[in-house]
Amino acid sequence: MPNQKTNTPNSILDVKQYIFCDSNGGLVLSDPRFVKIFKSCQKALKSFDLSFKKDVPYFKMSLARCPHCGTRHVVKYGFTKRTLVFKEIGKTNVKVQRYICKRCDKTFQTDLTSLVDKNSNFTNELKSESEHLISDYLGSLKNVCKSFKKFFGITVSHQTIENWLFVNENILEFDLGRCSGYYVFDVEWIKINGKWKYRHTLLDSISNCIVADAIYDTEDDTTVEKFLKESTANKNKIAITTDLDKKYASIIPKLGFKHQLCIFHTKKSLNKQLKTFKDKNRISDEEYQECHKQLKIIKDLFDLNDYNEFKNEVQSLIYRKDDFHPVIYKIIRKSITPRYKSFIYHLKDKRIEKTSNKIENAFQKTMPKSRKRTFKTKRGVLKRIYRRDLIWNDNRKKDFENQQSF
Repeated sequence: MPNQKTNTPNSILDVKQYIFCDSNGGLVLSDPRFVKIFKSCQKALKSFDLSFKKDVPYFKMSLARCPHCGTRHVVKYGFTKRTLVFKEIGKTNVKVQRYICKRCDKTFQTDLTSLVDKNSNFTNELKSESEHLISDYLGSLKNVCKSFKKFFGITVSHQTIENWLFVNENILEFDLGRCSGYYVFDVEWIKINGKWKYRHTLLDSISNCIVADAIYDTEDDTTVEKFLKESTANKNKIAITTDLDKKYASIIPKLGFKHQLCIFHTKKSLNKQLKTFKDKNRISDEEYQECHKQLKIIKDLFDLNDYNEFKNEVQSLIYRKDDFHPVIYKIIRKSITPRYKSFIYHLKDKRIEKTSNKIENAFQKTMPKSRKRTFKTKRGVLKRIYRRDLIWNDNRKKDFENQQSF
């Protein structure tokens, strides 16, 4: 009887395997669940191959090579069973191909780190989704857990999600490409486990994006200099706008920046000095009103738009002692004349911010007052700041792109 080829029924095959095929530029699978798994792995498929045997995802190396000695003389050596958690599929049992090297006799398995972190069952895609959910819920980890359960049917503890969002307990630096060289710097207080700490923040005033953030135990000269030096290393250095803290005056010029003092804080400080004088000396209302009028003349100088005019007016104040009340003249000599150059850099270079309003606004958005006392660890604060800073920078970049399109 001549040999005759016959087709074996699929039902009696020991192994049922699904293979991708190219149809009109798209991949076709016979099972919708396999399609979802494939899409979840799509970004990582360059480093391994994916197939399905007996309805189980099977991962193997695209190009088998020993990671120990580099040879390609390797053979298959069984497989490892793992349970991975995908975003839209949930828990899935998979098999990972193992190999043995014929040269060094060492065993290894298919590298899946582009899909899932080592010693983790949750895929990177699922972890990335937590970032988006945190953005939507303004940092509430418990609400993120509820969303995973509601939308994906996956139960994850809030501690697990927090562990995914690890950040270094050093300066948080953000890649903005090329910084403008014009910055705003400020420090705000944050209470951690009942103790006040200091958040140092540097913002690029042109892009309005946060350049760096850090939490320190102190706000002394050494800490401020360390933060500014590290966060501006290898970046353009032109000018930094700050509030009136006197220690900045010796640090910022030494680092190679022009130091612009905030005009808003300056006017606020002048009002406060006059009010303090009134409270201590109990002057009459008439005398106070006269002092207030004279102080307004001084404050109006800060609204001038000409550099030379401001400079001449301020320099002339010191010779007009008889024109001012003693307390006003004392304010002139103590708070204005010695630092007048730091008030007018913005008149020569319009790109220099004359106030620190931009960073104050960033503080309110990234760390509202309602949250400043609710943290127990420095790491928790940094995670909160890191997430909110990313959102802030992303929104500012979109605003900048929209402005460019008009």
